[in-house]
Amino acid sequence: MARMPHRVARARAVRRREPVVGLPAQPFGYAMLATLGVGAGVAILGALAAVATVLVYVGLALFLALALEPAIRFVAARGLPRWAAAAVAILGFVLLIALFVVTVLPLAVQQVGIFVDLLVGALRDLPRQPWYEWVTENLVALDLNGLLASATELLTDPQQLTAIAGGVLQVGSGLINGVTAVVVVAALTIYFAVTLPAMVAGLLRLVPRSRRDLTGSLLTEVLDSVGRYVSGQLALATVNATFTLLLTLFAGSPAPILLAVMAFVLALIPVVGTVIGSILVVLATLTVGPVTAVVVAALLLIYMQVEAYVLAPRVMSRAVALPGALVIVAALAGAALGGILGALVAVPVAAAGLLVVNRVVLPYQERR
Repeated sequence: MARMPHRVARARAVRRREPVVGLPAQPFGYAMLATLGVGAGVAILGALAAVATVLVYVGLALFLALALEPAIRFVAARGLPRWAAAAVAILGFVLLIALFVVTVLPLAVQQVGIFVDLLVGALRDLPRQPWYEWVTENLVALDLNGLLASATELLTDPQQLTAIAGGVLQVGSGLINGVTAVVVVAALTIYFAVTLPAMVAGLLRLVPRSRRDLTGSLLTEVLDSVGRYVSGQLALATVNATFTLLLTLFAGSPAPILLAVMAFVLALIPVVGTVIGSILVVLATLTVGPVTAVVVAALLLIYMQVEAYVLAPRVMSRAVALPGALVIVAALAGAALGGILGALVAVPVAAAGLLVVNRVVLPYQERR
């Protein structure tokens, strides 16, 4: 039998609903479209990578604006217009930062040198301590003398100090970029804080009218929860830093202000930040004495229980409602992706996702 033309065979295969084997009608056209699609995707990813820093600035400014939103609403409730309330809240925030930079930061920097000198002296005197001799005699598996020699060499060797100083100089070379980032983030924060309601209304206009009420309710609730969460986390960090300052002053620590600043910064990280800060405070208190360090550790452990079961539920009860496991996973994932800022943002983002699931996904599944 003569071979049938390709078009006739293809038409019969279509009528019989048989699978058509072979190239499409225009293979080069499909290949060209696929190539253009891949190229466009690569170009978009490259553009996003190029403006990643700008996106970080925008995200940080929006996050700060949401953190200022409760204060702006509080001031606006007293009868001031939106722009005036935003100006008062931003001015108060700037004054707090200026007060910190002028009064606290110089003392903390000064105490860094004092603490390093005391740490070197404590490491040199450590082999003469009775408890150290007992540990080195009974715990044979631990080469404490080798570890001590390495730590002392790291802190006293000029070459090591030169290498550390070189790293500090490299960090200092980026101060111009840091100043630029501060200026850009500050300008964007002011703009977002003043125009946040207009921005929300503009976003809602992009949503179909039939879904605009539900979307507006969800968006408002998410933004409110983020603002309350950041304010609550700052309040908890302030309490933690105040307790650390009083405790280290009572214990006679050589750098109480430095430890309080470290405790404040680390307490911004949910769940694990307070634990890390407490460990650092205990290790720093070892320069005073082992007994003092044990007492400080016990008091910090009591404080962590009070914070976890008394302070945090009262402060965060209106901000986010998440299971404990989800908070831990979100905080660790955010810290791995974006450091302290990522950990701080991760928890309200997870809360927003859970809110969408409870308000949209689950009701939709029940109606099916």
